[in-house]
Parts: sequence; structure tokens; C-alpha cells
Amino acid sequence: MGLTGPAVYRHFKGKHDILVAALMRQTRIVEELGERADNEGTTPLERLDLLLDGFGDLTAERDEATLWRREQRHLEPEQREVFRTHFSHFGGRIAASIMGVRPELAQRDAELLGFAVLTMYSNTSGIRGKLTPDRLKQIQSTVARAIVGCYLPERDADSTPPEITVHRRPAGRRERILAAAADLFDERGFYDVRIDDIAAAAQISVSTFYQSADSKSDVLRAILKRGAEGLLYVTADALAPVREPQEVLGALIDTYIRQAMGLHGRIMKILATDLLYLSEEEQAALQATQREYVAEWEHALLARSDRLTGEDARSLAKATIGVITDISQTPEYREQPAIVAALTAIAHAMVLPGGVENRCADGLR
Repeated sequence: MGLTGPAVYRHFKGKHDILVAALMRQTRIVEELGERADNEGTTPLERLDLLLDGFGDLTAERDEATLWRREQRHLEPEQREVFRTHFSHFGGRIAASIMGVRPELAQRDAELLGFAVLTMYSNTSGIRGKLTPDRLKQIQSTVARAIVGCYLPERDADSTPPEITVHRRPAGRRERILAAAADLFDERGFYDVRIDDIAAAAQISVSTFYQSADSKSDVLRAILKRGAEGLLYVTADALAPVREPQEVLGALIDTYIRQAMGLHGRIMKILATDLLYLSEEEQAALQATQREYVAEWEHALLARSDRLTGEDARSLAKATIGVITDISQTPEYREQPAIVAALTAIAHAMVLPGGVENRCADGLR
């Protein structure tokens, strides 16, 4: 920025105010993008194209949409609600644009697809990898349009709602600590949870806590390690009887959705938002485990198409995993009837969207 610390704090009271200002700037940029698409587009399709292309430029070049996803839990409750309202408004704008080109869609389905598009762009930093900005925009553009065109299964009032996950109280003391901490980290974020909060939730004393863990970071590491390695275990079990490439990809999607919607789904969200609080060595170890998991998706995608590069396949895998995670951990969508079937349809649309292979074959990287 070219500013010293004292110069920055002449304009802001502290880091929290800097965060709020940065988020407000992002809000204005995205709002202006939406208004420009509405004003310049002469047809519903033009308005949708302008909106999606604008999101692509914004995230591929500047990562503008990713700060909210990472930092929202550091806001005060009132401020968080304000920004959630803005985020919901952006999703609603995309949903309205989708209904402009797909008027047959139910409002609820358009909103789900709109949220999927928005959260895909919000995951840009995880999708990027070693892709060039141009190639990243091409992939995200194609994936976004695949989501828009996704046909969701019929979901009426009689559709079966997802089962409510009941968090039983573990018998063992260490397990109670991990379960209580996971709930609190999921609700508030690692930074805003204290050791005495964890002890109280686990119904133990602080001194007893220290008999099982050295620190709050030690608990976070144990939770994330369990989530990352556990996902590899259940995936290996699911893939053991599978042979055909199409079946492998389907098994990966089904297994991840089942995990995301289950008891340990909250760990995926914690991994995405709170990994940075661990040491660099611990982060590297967990990221290596994540890469092992993503490699299964990459291998399955490359087996389906020899016109994708490894980087292409990884970005498609991470985009799909990120959207499943965010939808499954957002209560208003998680609790919808037949959400598992809808998530499955969206994931299948995302992993091999039409157009990505052709652009790759044409040398557009």
C-alpha cells in the first residue's frame, strides 16, 4: 500500500475497522457490477453474461470475493448480519438473472443455483492453483454456466427433508473436548473461542482440559487432522468396489456429500476458515493430506477426459468440493427437502462442464 502503520491508523482505529472498510469496499464493487449488468444488458441472457463475466474478472484478477468468506466471523454480530444481508442480496440478484433465462425454474431452485454460483466465485483462491488468470476465468465461466443450466430434481413440499444430525455426548473425556471444540469453532470461529468456553461445553474444568490437550491450537490440529484423514478412509472404502471412471466420479461425489451433510461436515468448514491459525508445519501436513484427497478427484476426472490438464482437473475438483461444503453448511439450504439430490445434480454439472475440454484443446490456458 505504501503506507506506514501509524499512517494507516490515522484513518482507522484498529484492524477490525480496516476489515470492515475492506468488506464494505467489496460490497460496493459487487453492487456496482450488478447495476452495470442490469443497465448495459439488453436481454436477460446479456445481463446474466455481464454479471458472470464481471464476477470472473473481479475474482481472477483481484480475489475480491474471497475476503468475506474467510473473515466474516471476525465481525461483530450486527456487522456480520449486515454483510450476510448483502451476500444474500448478491445471491438473489444472480437468482433473478437465472430466472430471466430459465423462467420455468421455481424460485427456491433459482436461489440455490444462484448461491452455488456466488460461492464458487467466493472460493477462487482455493481453485486458482497454478492456472493463469485467463484460464481460471475460462474454467470458472464454464462452471458457472453449467450451474445455471443444471436441472435439479423435483423438490416439492412432500420431498423428504434431510435427517437432523444429533450430536451425542461422547463418553470419553478427550472426545468430549474435541466434540465441544468443533461445535464452538463452527459457530464462532477459532479466534473467538476461549479454552474455558471449550471446558464449559465439555462439562469439565479448565485444569482437566489441560490433562488432555496442551492448548487450543492442539485441539484445532486434532480436529482438522481427524477430518482430513477420516475423509481419506471413508473414500477408500467407498471406492474399493468401483471400477468404471464414471462410477468413481459418482462415488466421490456421493461420499463427499454424505460426509458434508453428516456429523463431521462442520470440520470441512473449519478446515476452510481456521487452518491459518496453526503453525506453518502443521498447515503443510494437513494440506498434504488434502492434496491426497483431491488427487482422487483429479485422477477420476482425467480418466474421463484426456483433454484436461492436471491443473484443470484440480481446479474443477476444488470448485465442486467448495460449493458442496458451503451449501451443506448453510442452514437455509442444508435444511431444504431433497437437498442431497440437488447437491448431487449440481456437483455432476460442475465436474465436467461442457466447453472446458474444448477450450483446453484449442490451447487456451
